[in-house]
Amino acid sequence: MATQPRSRSYSKQSKTVQKSWSETSTLPGHQTISSKRRSFGSAKPSTTSLKSPTSPTPEKKNVWRAPGNYQIPNILGNAYLQPSPQKSTLPKKKTTTLPVSNKPPWYPACYHNHWSPPNPPPQSSSDESLFEKRLKKAIPKICLVNQPKTRFIGSKEIGTGVNGAVIQVTVRGTSARLALKRCKLDSDREYRAAIVRELRIMATGHTNLIKLREAAVYRNEVWIAMDLMQCSVFAVLCARGLPEEYAICIARETLNAIVYLHNKGFIHRDIKCENLLIGYHGEVKLADFGLATSTRHVNQERLGTAKWMAPEVIREDPYDEKADLWSLGITLIEMMDRVPPHYSVRRDEQVFQRILESASPTFTYSYPSIYCTGLVAWLLEEYPENRPSAKDVIHEIDMHLEQGLLKMATARELSTFVSKHLTANV
Repeated sequence: MATQPRSRSYSKQSKTVQKSWSETSTLPGHQTISSKRRSFGSAKPSTTSLKSPTSPTPEKKNVWRAPGNYQIPNILGNAYLQPSPQKSTLPKKKTTTLPVSNKPPWYPACYHNHWSPPNPPPQSSSDESLFEKRLKKAIPKICLVNQPKTRFIGSKEIGTGVNGAVIQVTVRGTSARLALKRCKLDSDREYRAAIVRELRIMATGHTNLIKLREAAVYRNEVWIAMDLMQCSVFAVLCARGLPEEYAICIARETLNAIVYLHNKGFIHRDIKCENLLIGYHGEVKLADFGLATSTRHVNQERLGTAKWMAPEVIREDPYDEKADLWSLGITLIEMMDRVPPHYSVRRDEQVFQRILESASPTFTYSYPSIYCTGLVAWLLEEYPENRPSAKDVIHEIDMHLEQGLLKMATARELSTFVSKHLTANV
């Protein structure tokens, strides 16, 4: 009977210990934390658990930001007040409306029901109109076209000149085909004089000179329409070299053009196979007078194509029309050899050095007659005073033809030869 009170006292004692432990370990919000974890301070009560359950606040989501991007805190808040808009005390301006006029619009004195204002005149710059007047004064018979862009149709390029490319065109409304060259109307005085000189030579109408048909000054350009030929001698050389009788025929016709130019006081300065054109009926015409000059003043400019230049032109000594005879001799070699002398030399300085230091060139890849070789040697005399004139060369060729020492093809034979080898090459 004495053991029962002891058990009760032990149970009471354990209850008091549990009660004291629970009191010391409980926090507001019914959260229990062990004494060891609380001593280290690693488990702190969250602020959300300390708040009353009646006012829950939504949790803020963490927004990701790139490294280096920080959000500046608003430490001032609403410390500065925004200024209130001030009301203007100025009186408002009254807008006045103009009264609507009931008067009819103005009409000219010649007004009637079907009247319409006339079209304005075509606007052309004063520079172009001045150049047109200069052309009409220098070439009274020239045919100037107003709208060349609508008149000429075509864009096939058939060659190049000193002042521009040459294309094949057709005249609108007709079947006539022409060769058209367009040159920029530069403000340089000498350049414009060269264009006028070229048109004057073409407008002469000589049989062995390319003929001018029409011209126009349009949008700061000069359009030159001329006869359309079958091809150039250079195009034939791309297929094969010329036999001697055909080369003599072309040289003889070219000499007629050279004599005419020299009598008129001009030097061509650019005679070569590219500027010798062959027609559909075997006619031969000299073209491209962009480098032509007058013999009335002293000429000593180094102008032309390097491999066809005379020694005095390279040395820039004063020269005359004998420079064209040297170029014709080089052209004769080119027609039979298919290439001019010093063809493998690319730089112009080296070409000039070869021409001045070496002996006069002759045939390399062809076998002409001794009379043709002598004719070329006569044309390629180093000093211009020893060279013949164009009239002397014509007389010499005609005399050799009469004696049977040279052979020359006719225009018909030349046309047949050219057509045969051009079609075979295509």
